[in-house]
Amino acid sequence: MVALANGKGGVGKTSLTANLAGEFAREGSRVLVVDLDISGNLKLDLGLVDHAGDDAGKGIVDAIVDEEPLHIIKDVRPGIDWVPGGPRLNWLLPMTYGAGPGIPAGSVGEGWRKALGTAIAAGDYDMVLVDTPPGNRELQQMALTAARWILVPMKSDPASWEGLQVLGPLVAHARRDNPELQWLGMVLFGHQSTATRVRQNVLENLAGDEHDSIALFETSIRASEKTAQECRLQGLLVRELVDRASADPSERFKALRARRSDPTISVPESLPKSSTSMAGDYAELAAEVASRILKAEEAQL
Repeated sequence: MVALANGKGGVGKTSLTANLAGEFAREGSRVLVVDLDISGNLKLDLGLVDHAGDDAGKGIVDAIVDEEPLHIIKDVRPGIDWVPGGPRLNWLLPMTYGAGPGIPAGSVGEGWRKALGTAIAAGDYDMVLVDTPPGNRELQQMALTAARWILVPMKSDPASWEGLQVLGPLVAHARRDNPELQWLGMVLFGHQSTATRVRQNVLENLAGDEHDSIALFETSIRASEKTAQECRLQGLLVRELVDRASADPSERFKALRARRSDPTISVPESLPKSSTSMAGDYAELAAEVASRILKAEEAQL
């Protein structure tokens, strides 16, 4: 199970969760995506706004408090199941300190690990990706208690380093109950300049830092604001957006021809070339994530 985490918001956790899930599923894996963010924004990237099964995180609370089976919405994409998050997760926060009825302090993380473990075994998932909140330490701690790997999305700004510093103590605390928890690596998200230059800046900033042993992925995700807006507007993953545009190029051609006689006809905008490149980034990152996990697991045999 991979938790995507950073103490800083806006670094790409949700986009990475959704699009990596799409890439793993495209290659034939069964994937479970879990939204542990009170905002519940993972449904935006998956195009699941107003989905009938969205319980705003109540199913997660019930699984921990009442030991009910985890509420999983099946096949939101071929090969992808979804556990929705949202504001109901706020109910867990006082329970983290033992303030809930019949909930001993420290039992929320253990309850989550048990609930998620049961669901993973029953669903026979190849990959589990958990989108964590940026500023909610209680829910971050809960996620890390059940995780095997931590994937840290990063931007090249100083705030991302501060987010990593916030995450460090939470990881150390989670390892008391979850000694198998390991850093999978950091991935650069939304970079504007050349990847080589950005990577070098990141490595230089990390030099001598307590987190400089966390490996930086070779693959990074480039920035494209237009692509990001279109994906959320249409409820599509980047790969799906590109595939849809490629599958029906005649629509734009027909509209262009029709405008010769009727200037009021709108012409669908073409996708920027960066959209195709971004889809390639996600595919390469998914392959690198899978390879890194496989090598680590083989080394422990």
